[in-house]
Amino acid sequence: MVVSFLDLPNNFSIAIVDNFYSETELKEIKDELKLLSAVAELKVFVNKAAEDEENNSKQKSNSFFLDDFYNNKRELSKVLNANRKLFSEELRTKLVEKNLFYDHIFNVNRDTTLLNFYKPTDYYKPHKDNSCFTALTFFTLEEFYGGDLVFPEYNIKVNAVENRMVIFPGFVLHGSEDVTKGIRVSMAQFLNYRAGN
Repeated sequence: MVVSFLDLPNNFSIAIVDNFYSETELKEIKDELKLLSAVAELKVFVNKAAEDEENNSKQKSNSFFLDDFYNNKRELSKVLNANRKLFSEELRTKLVEKNLFYDHIFNVNRDTTLLNFYKPTDYYKPHKDNSCFTALTFFTLEEFYGGDLVFPEYNIKVNAVENRMVIFPGFVLHGSEDVTKGIRVSMAQFLNYRAGN
């Protein structure tokens, strides 16, 4: 796990974590993602994406919440078990060393996982998430081109690289460029506080 940061104004930063999952974890995740790609094609579970001013979807891709698919039975999913690594002490130490603000990640009491399957010409126009933090991880089902993560307000582009996690405040405008070839999968973990707890 290699952590680096892109600094933003006002003391914020974007964390980039390369080689986040071990080879064993990555294989288990990708095996499940191959099966789940068929579920995404069926569009049985559909995510309501962000919309523009005319109520048009900003997203062109197949996506669904993994929590809904497994009916909140996390133990049935290798992906949902592996993504608990986000809350590891190893990552916490590296993030909090940069900025104490990241400690919020380790105190959230609600997180959901959205899978996005991007094929050629698929994209997600710039939008903001309804989350305190978003952790976005990239996976390859077949070699892909394009699909980089952009932060237009800061003129930042982060290459979509297999096993790279990008962590940022959900209120930061971000999007995904068009995929031009292949299939790119992203796993978005939305980290929040549940009211009343």
